[in-house]
Amino acid sequence: MNMADLSIKRPILVSMVLIVFVLFGVLSFFNMNLQFLPDTALPMVTVRTVYPGANSEEIQLQVTKPIEDAVSAVSEIDSIQSYSMENASFIMISFHLGKDVYVALDEVKDKVDGIIGDLPDDAENPLVQRFDPLSVPVVDLSLSGSIPATTLYDLADKKLKNRFSQIKGVADVTLTGGRKREVRVEIDSRELQQNGLSLRQLAGILAMNNLDMPGGNIQPGNMDVSVRLQGRFQSLEQLRALEVPTPFGLKKLSDMATIKDAYKPVRKQATYFNNQAQRGASDAILISLRKTSGSNEVRTYNEVVKALPEIREFLPSGCSLELINESITYTRDSVKDTLINIGLGILFTALILFFFLHDLRSTFIVALSMPMSIFSAFLFMRMSGFSMNMLTLMGLSTSVGILVTNSVVVLENIFRHKNRGLDSAHSALRGTREVAMAVLASAGTNLVVFLPLSTMITIAGIMFRNFSLTVVYATLFSLLMSFTLTPMLASMILPDKPTRKFGISEKMEEVFIFLETIYRKILLFFLQKRLRGATFILAAFVLFLSSLFAAGNIGFEFIPDTDDGHLTIKVDMPTGAKLSDTARTAAEIEARLQRIPEISRFWTTLGTQSLVYEGVEMMLTNVKLVDVDERSFSTKDLVSRLHEDLANIPNARIRVAPLRSLGGGNVVDIDLQLQGQDLDVLEGYSRELLQKMKSIPGLINADSSSRRGKPELTIIPDNPKLARAGLTTTDLAVAVRAAVDGLVATQYRDKGEEYDIRVALSEEATDTPEEIANIAVFSRQGRYTLGQLATIEFGEGRNMILGKDRYKSIRLTGAVAQGYVLGAISDQLDAAIAGLNLPAGYKVRWGMMVEEMDKTVSAIIRAFVIALILTYMLLAGILESLVQPLYILGTIPLSLIGVFYFLALTGSTMNIVSMLAIVMLIGIVVNNAILLLDYTNQLVREKGEKVRDALLTACPARLKAILMSTIAIILGMLPMAAGIGASGRELRQPMGIVSIGGVLVSAVFTLVLIPVLYDMLSGKIKQKTLAGALKEN
Repeated sequence: MNMADLSIKRPILVSMVLIVFVLFGVLSFFNMNLQFLPDTALPMVTVRTVYPGANSEEIQLQVTKPIEDAVSAVSEIDSIQSYSMENASFIMISFHLGKDVYVALDEVKDKVDGIIGDLPDDAENPLVQRFDPLSVPVVDLSLSGSIPATTLYDLADKKLKNRFSQIKGVADVTLTGGRKREVRVEIDSRELQQNGLSLRQLAGILAMNNLDMPGGNIQPGNMDVSVRLQGRFQSLEQLRALEVPTPFGLKKLSDMATIKDAYKPVRKQATYFNNQAQRGASDAILISLRKTSGSNEVRTYNEVVKALPEIREFLPSGCSLELINESITYTRDSVKDTLINIGLGILFTALILFFFLHDLRSTFIVALSMPMSIFSAFLFMRMSGFSMNMLTLMGLSTSVGILVTNSVVVLENIFRHKNRGLDSAHSALRGTREVAMAVLASAGTNLVVFLPLSTMITIAGIMFRNFSLTVVYATLFSLLMSFTLTPMLASMILPDKPTRKFGISEKMEEVFIFLETIYRKILLFFLQKRLRGATFILAAFVLFLSSLFAAGNIGFEFIPDTDDGHLTIKVDMPTGAKLSDTARTAAEIEARLQRIPEISRFWTTLGTQSLVYEGVEMMLTNVKLVDVDERSFSTKDLVSRLHEDLANIPNARIRVAPLRSLGGGNVVDIDLQLQGQDLDVLEGYSRELLQKMKSIPGLINADSSSRRGKPELTIIPDNPKLARAGLTTTDLAVAVRAAVDGLVATQYRDKGEEYDIRVALSEEATDTPEEIANIAVFSRQGRYTLGQLATIEFGEGRNMILGKDRYKSIRLTGAVAQGYVLGAISDQLDAAIAGLNLPAGYKVRWGMMVEEMDKTVSAIIRAFVIALILTYMLLAGILESLVQPLYILGTIPLSLIGVFYFLALTGSTMNIVSMLAIVMLIGIVVNNAILLLDYTNQLVREKGEKVRDALLTACPARLKAILMSTIAIILGMLPMAAGIGASGRELRQPMGIVSIGGVLVSAVFTLVLIPVLYDMLSGKIKQKTLAGALKEN
């Protein structure tokens, strides 16, 4: 007993089983996490080490290189990227996809822990963390107020940070800007000299006089009493009153130094402005919240918003905590628009079914199968750990037209038998059995196409695995519904006797009869003479060649740009600029942004552009636009406008770019790595290549990571003099560090919190080379000045030293201007790179995104070939023929005619989404050919009809089913292709355009090409089924 038999004979049992699937699917739907992109768990680990006061070369030699050498022994490393900059080292280790990120994290931690003792004493312990390049903050907030700046920072760091960390779903809270409190003990160098002290000695005295220590326990009588020394400073007045021992006697600290309740040196600053409310803060603290892996974005956001009123209640008077950015609205709108697309697809498909079947009951049967298949698919999606994201929902949108095909074929065949006089039950049973093999083949082709896509081992492949398997699950349930729900309902609710048709139904039936007649005549025309058939094949081939020329005019990009109304402005001031210089440029840019009413708000971070690009000469402004339906231009339009409007700001390199939702943020279009061992040689070639990049039309924001010219005061020790003075280079280095940056002597405790007490020379004491030369250095033999022990020279240093796989490197980046495409520009870049004539040991590599693009394109091509092979094998097995599958696969090039022309006509690009859609077409466009061949084979093999007669019977008989399924697929894809919905449409549109173009053109040509090929080759190749061979024996 097959499924159709069981469904007709045991309808209640089958109904209960189907309802269970749907019920658990609905429950899964409401329990799935909602987010824009799926969690990828990419195996990437970062190591960040802070070494205060060190320049980039010291960082590279003393911190970066030892860590690189240690972690390179970890297995399955794909690449190591390092950034050595002033004060910090940042190393990013990428592992082969498939390696467990938490195993990688533990292995890197073990290696780093093993070399901590080899790092400089003043370097902080390295921070080893998992890194996700696709992660963006769920919420950004701005804290500002009229209270003292240090109090405001304490509020953010000590209270708000802890409170936000307690919210369910929040993994990380990051602060940018603000003033961190510290107590400064500032003393003039002459005062030190007069009192015979060094900064190190003064710092040691403060530390020894600021101490709490347990003294043990005593037992007076029957009690046990603990003894504790309480010697910490209880107030700043107590610190000022400290008696400091000097060679000339005791001296009060306040008589020789100034004690300030101050803040750490400011190297980062943040501002915020609400352009619609015309209010902002020139000295804000930005608070960024990131979610935990696997948590629900929307739920985390809602929890944060829910907690805000309560958090605002305990803020001091005059403080404001404002939500300035969130990624949830775009995510929620994208998901909502995709769900609307699915609903519209189902509606359009139901309407076309009613148009063809002109029967409400039949339409109800097929229309019911679609949502039941979709809701049932949610069960498997949930079991696979998928979230509700753009890719899973796009998979369901894509499935709408495909889902209905199987039920349409079954139902249409049931109707054909009813029209021959059979009752509903027998029509349902016989009709389902007759097309079972064709339906299995149709569903099977979808499965063998999407399964290879789900196994792509690339970053994009991991993301699109959600898409592929969602289609697989929906297809499996569609197949189940076709063999159970459709025949069951057809036997139950369709009348046994054909109802008389009136009005439009009768007219439509006449139209279909007329179409079948015309189609039969067209077939007869091409089948009567082989030359006509050959001419048709030749015409199709010529049209295919012409489509390849059209394909040459289609632009190529990796990921479609999505317009979420978010752009960034990165600014680099001249090397050596101060934070105040950067702030003045920021104020000029912000003043110009305020004049654009379509800008909702913007916020700026001075002193940093990203996790690895930091320096007082850098800044980053995030600009958020009003909703897309409230403005008349796109984000890319504004990017082009600002690129021109900001070009006249002096002494600033300005780059404007859209922030991409897909791809993890501000990903550059052009990213090159020039690699070698000698940085001076690399800089020469980088300048040459940068000039070539600037000359390429359509390439904007060309920039290099090389930043020569950083003013540097170099101190060169005189070793013989040091030896005679009884000093070492280390003594000299400590003296310089103490004089310039100061020394953290101890901590001052206030209201349960601890703050550094920094001993430093007064700010004006180290402003010039002459004052640096007068820094005191003490030894047992007496007091010396730095100038007596070393040579002091002015020079130039590097802001940052990059490394890639333990080679030194320089990064060159750029963006593609509006109206240009990446493919054409990258070809010109390749020619420019080839013209460099690099010596041995030097090379240019494309950056991570381009390498990933190459890997993904190769993986998609490989999946395409595998899908072709698997489709052929499946069809060969089902049709019991080694040749007929070749006819069917011949429809795939025909689909490319529609793909290329539709992409060219709509001005769309070839990208990862459209490439996946092309692979997907393999499983769709062959279905019509399967319908034609399967029924023709039945007539030829089982009923003994001649090939031509069988074709003239079978093909017109399947015309209605082919038209219905083709139009259903097109209408199901139409909302995506039309870009219905403002959010995320750029991601959905290529899928719809490619699918409609391929399905439409392929269907038209398939109706003639398959019969012609079958007729031409059937006389030359003997077809024999296994059943036929057994009968002969």
